[in-house]
Amino acid sequence: MALNRRNLGIGLLASGIAGTTGVALVGPRRIEGLITGTNPDQVALWGFIGGEKLDFVKNPKVRDLLSRRYGLTLDARRAGSVEMVSDAALTRQGPQWLWPASSVMAQLARRNALPVRRDDVVFNSPLVIYSWSPVAEALENAGYVERRENAFYIVKMAELMEAIVKRLSWKDLGVPDLYGRVIVTTTDPLKSNSGFSFAALLANLFSGDVASPESVVRDGDRIATIFDRMGYKEASSGTHWNSYLTEGMGGKPLIAAYESQLVEFILANPERWNALKSARIRPVMLYPAPTVTSSHPIISLAAAADPLVAALTDPDLQELAWSEHGFRGKLGSVGRGGPSVEGLSQTVSSLVPMPDAATMLALMQRLGAPS
Repeated sequence: MALNRRNLGIGLLASGIAGTTGVALVGPRRIEGLITGTNPDQVALWGFIGGEKLDFVKNPKVRDLLSRRYGLTLDARRAGSVEMVSDAALTRQGPQWLWPASSVMAQLARRNALPVRRDDVVFNSPLVIYSWSPVAEALENAGYVERRENAFYIVKMAELMEAIVKRLSWKDLGVPDLYGRVIVTTTDPLKSNSGFSFAALLANLFSGDVASPESVVRDGDRIATIFDRMGYKEASSGTHWNSYLTEGMGGKPLIAAYESQLVEFILANPERWNALKSARIRPVMLYPAPTVTSSHPIISLAAAADPLVAALTDPDLQELAWSEHGFRGKLGSVGRGGPSVEGLSQTVSSLVPMPDAATMLALMQRLGAPS
């Protein structure tokens, strides 16, 4: 057939209809995937996550990026970091991935014969002590705390913890408005990583180095005393943080939690934060010197979840993690932009490593874990 103007027009019309139909059938995301080399076909993955990261995975920007760029949809179910790698009631459910808040949990997962395929640290967040302005000022006057530029550091952390062991009162530390003896609270170390990490920090402080099974035998009673004085311990870092804000200085004068929790709260609640920071009694973040950092590894337990390990280290997701949720990057760095937070240290250099899995198992058994 000769190619005349009429035939050319019919051909172009047919091509246009076919192209439009193709877009309708394939969809814009699929076309974007074909162009960019990504796979937008959705794979739904479920697993357990530490409560401190729930807002991150619920962030619409995070969900959209994971879906659009990697074809992943996450069903994240909250569980304590220790529980998710050791509680048979959870592990037998067959999660495809785990996202605890400590790299030690990857070691424990392997020890507990979970089918770990891949693991990689995604975020870091230093363990800090949250207090209130009158308490922080009293601790500064007593020499436990120093101001350095914009941040507060507990330079006598071991001595402050000894004050708890010795049953000193708040009046002894120059805080007459607080009733009773000095206390610090955190989450249940047998369930949640913030409590687990705080136990590790105490073990390091009392040993004078990175703790070992031998130092745990020697220092276990002092560490257990500090946890016993806490009374009821919550199972979730997020719940404990909310209790700190709700109960105030009287109920929670000192808590061990993550740096990221204050940053995320400020970003999500600017008006409430403005009211809090201008109050006479206001939240204060204190960096133990030294401290431990909470490294958040994503652990793949199924082949379908292997791509999630790479996806969560995407630079754009890392930037969202810092700028909207306060999580530092893999090396403890902050992002390009992000929050301007009073008392936030740009670099946290006074760090001591987490003890190994054998030491932490010995410590957990001393604190009441089942043998």
